Amino acid sequence: MNQTANRYLVETLEPGGADAFLAWNFFDAVLGQKEGYSSYVFEDTAGEFLRGHPEVRQALESRRATDTAFAKSASAQLNFVYRQSPWNEPGFMRYPVFRVVK
Repeated sequence: MNQTANRYLVETLEPGGADAFLAWNFFDAVLGQKEGYSSYVFEDTAGEFLRGHPEVRQALESRRATDTAFAKSASAQLNFVYRQSPWNEPGFMRYPVFRVVK
């Protein structure tokens, strides 16, 4: 970033900056989820997905064992499986600017 506009770039692209593009709602599209699932439809799909992906099943069981609120919430568990599945929206909550540090 050896440019004369360094300060402008840092202020606008850094998400925590006072004048960041994120603060001015330029990146609202990444904050809104466009895809989703119906619980009653996805339950069967999630079961099949867990049978085919033992690593996700193990992560789910580990989370259930360590988080009692999560273990009591069927919707949180279903959402956990959805977030690990290929049906999850890849761009949701992903800031579209990257910083490379040498």
